[in-house]
Amino acid sequence: MEESPLSRAPSRGGVNFLNVARTYIPNTKVECHYTLPPGTMPSASDWIGIFKVEAACVRDYHTFVWSSVPESTADGSPIHTSVQFQGTREDGKLGERSQGSGGLKEASYLPKPGAQLYQFRYVNRQGRVCGQSPPFQFREPRPMDELVTLEEADGGSDILL
Repeated sequence: MEESPLSRAPSRGGVNFLNVARTYIPNTKVECHYTLPPGTMPSASDWIGIFKVEAACVRDYHTFVWSSVPESTADGSPIHTSVQFQGTREDGKLGERSQGSGGLKEASYLPKPGAQLYQFRYVNRQGRVCGQSPPFQFREPRPMDELVTLEEADGGSDILL
């Protein structure tokens, strides 16, 4: 089978990725929300991949999950849906098969933390990239990222968690 180069659809009218974070924490669940444009006929063979930004071929994905196929797509409106990339389980083992809204999905393996930039890319059944997200990284949380300040309504003292 010949390796096909990335064939990218123009961003206008393509799949739109929503609420993409600048960073994700490795070994956690990563949700990928996206909107398919009106008139799109999603297929069970479409998939969402995590690619290095510089990836030039659809085979150069780091990991992927099959896209969710909504039950009804007949009214011609945009289709909002999501998939989930799984990190490791609580027991430290790599993710397992899970039942999602689009059917049975294989667990995925998230990239290791570092400076590398990644993107979500929607690839249709013909191997065409129909949309890509803004770039993001996988990084371990910094101690200050996990702190939350709570303020009491009565003008009391702040609590740092």
